[in-house]
Amino acid sequence: MLQWFENLKGMNDRQLQDFAKQQGLELSIEEVQKLQKILRHANISWALTGIPKEVLQKIQKLLGDRRYKKLMKLVGL
Repeated sequence: MLQWFENLKGMNDRQLQDFAKQQGLELSIEEVQKLQKILRHANISWALTGIPKEVLQKIQKLLGDRRYKKLMKLVGL
């Protein structure tokens, strides 16, 4: 999970798209940008407390059920 959050903060859109693709998750540049916006306030405490429910709901709405489940599996949730 932490690797994804660090990558969201440290990579540009194309790099993050490529990283997701390497993990088996296809994302458009627009989806990458929206995901970055949703997770802009992500922090290390989420590793202990969990990702807030409203954040997870926004991600699920953006990606759809299939890709959301794949992302959750990739980040260990």
